[in-house]
Amino acid sequence: MTGYLANETLTGDDLITLSRVFPPASRPQLIILRDLLNNRKAAYRIYENGMVSFDIDALVREASLKCSAKTALRVSELVSLGVNLQALAKSSLNIPMAGKEPISIRL
Repeated sequence: MTGYLANETLTGDDLITLSRVFPPASRPQLIILRDLLNNRKAAYRIYENGMVSFDIDALVREASLKCSAKTALRVSELVSLGVNLQALAKSSLNIPMAGKEPISIRL
């Protein structure tokens, strides 16, 4: 289990990492991943005492089923690079699907 504070936000470095790990062609998978992270009823997501914990192995399995094996690898990469999955789940993002514009926080 990997735990995150429920109210944390993505950093500029996290946005750069997301843009690199999910290039424009794969960004529809990022939207599906965010839906998985937001699924409050999922067995791999536990909320307790202001912390949200994810069972990363179960999340990776679910991502491989709902998305693809490549997306599951990307989830593992995000975790290894220290991206806050709870912040990813709750942040309002501008996710460009084409071009070279990076992922950013929607204002």
